[in-house]
Amino acid sequence: MSLIVTLYVPEGIVIAGDSRLTLKWTTPSDTGNTFHSIAGSDSNTKIFSIKEKFGLGTFGNADINGIPISGFITQFTEQKITADTTIDEMPQLLLEFFGTQFGNPATNFYVIGYNIEGGISVPHAYYVDIANETFNRVNFSNGLINNGANWGGEIEVLSRLISSIKLNNDQNWVELPQTLIAWNYMTLQDAIDFATYAIRTTIESLRFQQKEKTVGGPIDILVIKPNEKPIWIKKKELDAE
Repeated sequence: MSLIVTLYVPEGIVIAGDSRLTLKWTTPSDTGNTFHSIAGSDSNTKIFSIKEKFGLGTFGNADINGIPISGFITQFTEQKITADTTIDEMPQLLLEFFGTQFGNPATNFYVIGYNIEGGISVPHAYYVDIANETFNRVNFSNGLINNGANWGGEIEVLSRLISSIKLNNDQNWVELPQTLIAWNYMTLQDAIDFATYAIRTTIESLRFQQKEKTVGGPIDILVIKPNEKPIWIKKKELDAE
């Protein structure tokens, strides 16, 4: 699992993700199968800049046939993406490449970028579900472009923080209403800060909870602005101590 956060605000689009690769397997025992889960790596790449014009984030199954998905992203880019490819073509290209030939793995993507429409740069953010062979544009509804956020993967911590909840008060359930976030007024820096907050808070919450530690490691953050190449705000680098 992972946590990928995508924000689309008036100044640009932000996509961010953690770096943990979680390994899961079962072994037979006298009482059935025993489930195992460990943090296999904290240097896994989940955020990608594609052809210096699109941003891509992946979560769900992090490997295909035992091979990390990052290598397949490179192959996908080389085989499917040209200088003329538009952001609207990206979801279908992802479905075609990662679908039937790999058995439609439970891998998901966010892909972001801009189209020139009527002489204006228009933001596009898509969610792509390979297993179900579907995609949808998450920043567009009822004929209008929306400012907001979308996230996938290990979403429980963040959902609890910003959703309506009910507390048991003397055997009566009292609702604490959701406090709205003014996405329309977010600056690009605000969006970067929110992405960092969302992933960092999830990492720290999982640290103390008695559950799988499926989000961790460095946070990578990529920004897409109109008429500019993608900007890496944070990106882990190869290193040797």
